Amino acid sequence: MWKTKLSIFFNFLCNFRRMSLLSILLAVALLSIGIKNFKFDASSDTLVLENDTLFEQYEQTNEKFGESEFLVVAVDNKGSEFNYKFLEKISNLQEKLGALPEVTNALSILDAPLLQQPRVPLLKTDNNIKYFLKDDLNLSSSLDELINSPIFSNLIVNDAGNVFAIQLSLDEEYEFGAAVKRIRSTIKDWDGVAYLAGPAMIVEDTINYIKSDVVIFGFVTFIIFSFLLFLFLKDFWATSVVMINSSLVLSSSMGLLGIFDWPISIVSSNFLALLLITSIAVSVHIIVKLQSVKNTRTNHIDAISEIIIPCLYTALTTIVGFGALMFSGIKPVIDFGKMMMIGVAVNFIISFVFIPTCIFFRPFVLARGDRLENFLFQFYLKTKSLLPTNPLTLILLALPIFLYLSTNLKVENKFIDYFQKNTEIYKGMSLIDGELGGTSPIDITLTIPEEGSDFDEYDLFFSEGSSVPEYWWKKDNMDVLKSIQENLNKLDGVGKVLSIANGIQLAEELNNYNELGDLELIFIKNTLLDSETASELIDSYITSDDREVRIGLRVKDSTDNLSREKLIQNIYKIVDEETANSNYSYQISGLGILYNNLLQSLFSSQIKSLIFVFSAIFFMLLMLFRNILRSFFILLIPAFSVSAILSIMSIMAIPLDIMTITIASISVGMSVDYSIHFAWRYIKEKMKNQKKNATSEAFTLSEKNTFELTGKAIFITGFTIILGFLILILSNFNPTILFGVLSALAILISMKMTFIVMPRMLDLTIK
Repeated sequence: MWKTKLSIFFNFLCNFRRMSLLSILLAVALLSIGIKNFKFDASSDTLVLENDTLFEQYEQTNEKFGESEFLVVAVDNKGSEFNYKFLEKISNLQEKLGALPEVTNALSILDAPLLQQPRVPLLKTDNNIKYFLKDDLNLSSSLDELINSPIFSNLIVNDAGNVFAIQLSLDEEYEFGAAVKRIRSTIKDWDGVAYLAGPAMIVEDTINYIKSDVVIFGFVTFIIFSFLLFLFLKDFWATSVVMINSSLVLSSSMGLLGIFDWPISIVSSNFLALLLITSIAVSVHIIVKLQSVKNTRTNHIDAISEIIIPCLYTALTTIVGFGALMFSGIKPVIDFGKMMMIGVAVNFIISFVFIPTCIFFRPFVLARGDRLENFLFQFYLKTKSLLPTNPLTLILLALPIFLYLSTNLKVENKFIDYFQKNTEIYKGMSLIDGELGGTSPIDITLTIPEEGSDFDEYDLFFSEGSSVPEYWWKKDNMDVLKSIQENLNKLDGVGKVLSIANGIQLAEELNNYNELGDLELIFIKNTLLDSETASELIDSYITSDDREVRIGLRVKDSTDNLSREKLIQNIYKIVDEETANSNYSYQISGLGILYNNLLQSLFSSQIKSLIFVFSAIFFMLLMLFRNILRSFFILLIPAFSVSAILSIMSIMAIPLDIMTITIASISVGMSVDYSIHFAWRYIKEKMKNQKKNATSEAFTLSEKNTFELTGKAIFITGFTIILGFLILILSNFNPTILFGVLSALAILISMKMTFIVMPRMLDLTIK
């Protein structure tokens, strides 16, 4: 029944081939309009879980404390003298950077108040504030003051006094990409070593790497695929149809992404490459099938009507494989799953309209027995003789071992490890991480409940209209804040820790290291911290009502054997213990927390995704083959492939991250594709020979026929795709390299297992 309906459809395409071709091209052209909205995104939104409350807290903290995106220009002065000439150069650079439209503020050592030149009593400090280039100073002594400053050390100058930072606050109305380009162009004129770093730059450089990989490797892969397909298919027309079909699929899918406003992120950066691969896989199966029949209209329609069934099921199982990513709970991974589901559906529809229409215009060159087909079959016969009668036992023994190894997968990784050591972003992150207080930000906000308006003993000492110590400006509360920071500084992997307590620590140093009481604290607030520079700094760490305070710390990502999860647990433990006997409430947020939260969910997400995908695919295989044992054997191929890849990752200590989590879905999709196509043809050939009462020798003929048709298509797609993935090792973006190598390995394992093991297992189900 279905074959009859399909024949009617393909007859229609044949009879109205010009209209059909124009219709599909017009549809693609209309969808392609959305390409203008196709974009890339690597912002913090792409590092969160779905409905993540921590992300809401992160945004609330930024809004409450007025935190803006920033960049840091790190100037390396090692081997050079710290003198007025150097300060003038810093001043000129800072002035140029501050004049950029995207920069709202530029802060350097020139803006740091010097309070001990010379040292005076605390009460006289307000009249003793000096600055570099504005006052006559002893440069060595002044630099030592900043190096030892609780506020500015490891913030704008390192401990050795030879690496300096210019912190740039960005205007969020401008695109950060433009800001990064302008700033980099400006610091090129610096006579010395200077690097740009900061969260905003990580975002922009990541986007640029993604764009570069998409454009460069997409083009190279397209050329290589075209060459290999021509080599294997021996038909320029067939090769052209495959590549044009792939271009139509890519254009339509990109247009849909633009229409739906789904940006490409780190996770989905290989979306186009995967879609190209999926498109070529379907196209090659159609082409090889059409090349195997004589060039008549009836034969072509029958061939397409036959090949569409396994292609439909492989498309559906691939959609299910990527649909399993919905269970990840990770927003960018979920979006990637949606993209691939739509892309695979678009690919199936376009391929079975465009390719049949093309063959009705001009048929493909008929396939003739060649060395490739003979090589594949001889390879199968040799490996068959080496394997035991039933390799199922070996597979069932290997799977538990693979599963055990997979449980040892690590999820810890660092931003800095995403980049090659010779890149500017790596050098900049490494310098700032090691010399200027760390990279990944974490924010702790502490809140004191609103106090009542009862009579206060301080009312006796303060006149009407003057301030009284409240909330965090009371000694008891300040002591808690200082204690939290002291313990945070002891943690391995923690860089710069900053809050209003740093300002109080500086004041206590000026007070001959004597602790400040309530009266001194309110004096500090109203005098030393009342200057314009101090106010800008203070406003980022305490709210205007003095009830909420923020501790900002940065994690040194390059710390050896850093366990982000353990570090965050220790941070929670410290804050818990310090606030246990108080009425404080607190929240911990920041990019470091968001990223860790995402990482910790990866393992459970991978398990949920795989359970769903294998269950769903098994059900679909039952519908197609109507045999439980046969469906189970076919499912063993992707199960073996996925578990083998995860085991290799575990053994090689390759962490599971937001890129490598997608490899399992890709492996399942390609493995099931090969398995269904091969099993469909193999079973059909076997059953055909059985009906003819074939001898055991004819069974070998059935195997040979399967390898000459379906085996050839699988080898062409597999070999081409593997080479395409391996091209990614030339990328400067480490996740892309890992993705390419592991995906290529997964496809190689799937292809080998399909050729070597599948026939032996299927024989057990054919009587």
